[in-house]
Amino acid sequence: MGMNKPKPILFAALVMVTLACLSVINWCSWISQRCLGADFVKPIALIAALLTIGLFSFIWQARRTSRYTHQLLNYAHIALPSRLESVITEFGLDTSQVIFIQSPQPTAFCFGFLRPRICLSTGLIDLLSMPQLWAVLLHEDYHRRRFDPLRILLVEAIGTALFFLPVVQEWRTLYKIKLELSADRYAVEKAGKAALAGALHRLVSYSAASRSFPSVVTAGISANSARIAALLGERSTPHQLSAKSFIGSIANLWALCLLLML
Repeated sequence: MGMNKPKPILFAALVMVTLACLSVINWCSWISQRCLGADFVKPIALIAALLTIGLFSFIWQARRTSRYTHQLLNYAHIALPSRLESVITEFGLDTSQVIFIQSPQPTAFCFGFLRPRICLSTGLIDLLSMPQLWAVLLHEDYHRRRFDPLRILLVEAIGTALFFLPVVQEWRTLYKIKLELSADRYAVEKAGKAALAGALHRLVSYSAASRSFPSVVTAGISANSARIAALLGERSTPHQLSAKSFIGSIANLWALCLLLML
């Protein structure tokens, strides 16, 4: 799964919204304490603000993904080639669950929250052999059956709402890596390690494999060090949360508590 880093302007906007929410919280709680003597208003307002940020992130990501996939279906959707249709039929999938788009970039990902589907590009079909294409379909179908795009959407919303906790940000990254590794294990069990490793190798060799699609909430095949290391029997990415993230999160929570006491 290849998720691009957020653009600086979006990050700055998120920071501004967060600061504005905190300012409103402090202002409302100050008025409440002066007029009503209500000490509980500030923490409740803070919780409400965090929930609002998470909901805003959820809706924004969902709408952005919906607009993008709608464009794919309207402008890039083409008929399935006979070679791909035979593979899908042999795989036992309904052809309506696979979208084929005209693009020179080798791309495969699963999209859709309630009715997830698999998207493949002409560039991917031209690049991969039949066993490698089979492995990619297995990988994406694992994401589809488990509703991984919806899982990722929820994880992203939680990470945005709790942006001030390093442990949550680390958990978000590890969770997405875990989804990819689980889909890889499923593909290896069905198609063999050589087929999936070959597909990843060709994607790595193709330098622009993941640059034509914007950052949307999808679950897709992408080459990263953790997946390659897993196929090689190595372990390059920690599977547990680090002590540093816990310590940083505790420090931030203490700072937040002090802020609420003002």
